[in-house]
Amino acid sequence: MLNNFSPKRAGPLYAMFYGGQFVLLGVQLPFFAGWLATRGFIASEIGLITGVALIARLVLGPFVAFWADHQDDERRSLRIVSFLFALGAAGLIFAPNKWVIGLSGAVVIWTFGLLVPLTDAAVLRADRNGHLNYGQTRATGSFFFLATTILAGMALSIFSIEFTVWAMAGAGAFAFAMSLILPHGAGARGGVKPVSWREAPKLLASPVFLAVMMSAGLTQGAHAVYYALSYLRWEELGYSAQVIGLLWATGVVVEIVLLTRARGLAHRLSPALLLALGGAAAAVRWAVTALEPSLPVLFLVQTLHALTFAAAYLGTIEFLDRAAPIRLVNTGMTLMSATGVGAITGLATLIAGFVWKDHGPASAYNLMAAMGAVAFIIALGVGRYWDGEKVFE
Repeated sequence: MLNNFSPKRAGPLYAMFYGGQFVLLGVQLPFFAGWLATRGFIASEIGLITGVALIARLVLGPFVAFWADHQDDERRSLRIVSFLFALGAAGLIFAPNKWVIGLSGAVVIWTFGLLVPLTDAAVLRADRNGHLNYGQTRATGSFFFLATTILAGMALSIFSIEFTVWAMAGAGAFAFAMSLILPHGAGARGGVKPVSWREAPKLLASPVFLAVMMSAGLTQGAHAVYYALSYLRWEELGYSAQVIGLLWATGVVVEIVLLTRARGLAHRLSPALLLALGGAAAAVRWAVTALEPSLPVLFLVQTLHALTFAAAYLGTIEFLDRAAPIRLVNTGMTLMSATGVGAITGLATLIAGFVWKDHGPASAYNLMAAMGAVAFIIALGVGRYWDGEKVFE
């Protein structure tokens, strides 16, 4: 009875499914490090949890994507990964020691990294099938993230940092519940055969694909310090949880604007240009953040999230849409997310945790700025050598 929803209702249902995922993220990214600190975790250990989870995406992500591509029902993989996502979040509440807390946290971060590209692939197919608008549906997740960062900051001011894990567990359970009522057929492949083991290496054999994966991975990976450790430093500087939530919300507002308003612009711009904008903005954003500017300047710098995240993300999506056949898009998105973004972010988080500990926050942020600069240079190379055509058939 849970499978009788019409594909025409795919937009609202997938939007709410994104909602559960991004509500959890809206609590985890700004505040989870603070909660871990109350449990005795230091910066390098927090970085280790995040890094291990992201590296696990590198090892297992492509296999999960390949398995998902070969399911008759596109919802099966979403349900299984959502269940693990919810299980990890619930484990944080009942974990008896640091080892179990670390494992549960790693499971949450790892499964989120699998769930988003799998959901993106299903929603992109539903867009092509005429059942929803990808940009609007995906932006709903960002809206939930925005609301969560604001409201969670207020809630933490009232209920303390303990609210963090209860909110994450509730969001994980909601995402799993939504996975059970996603409509059948909305994200169907429309007769397109899934990728075979023999075809999959075509992606990694393409120099252009590898260059895009590296540029996108470096730009997105340059958020590692911000995602894992910014709460700790901003709290040390005297900012309240509510102010920290508003700082995060500022970035998400501009992200939503770009995702909802720039779909036509993204089609007109080259993916290489979008990636170059993201890399250049990352170099500027993290170099300025390293200087620990005044709060008004910090809010202004947060608006660069429209480029460091959204422009780089749209550049990746546009590249796959133009360069890859439909049957390879799901695998391509997961490879980009797991092998590129996941692996680089994981390594960056591991390294940044120790840099932060030994040399301070400014050095860690400057490392992120350098990653953005390299991403910018690689994107310029993609623009020069790729003509915009399919790179494999």
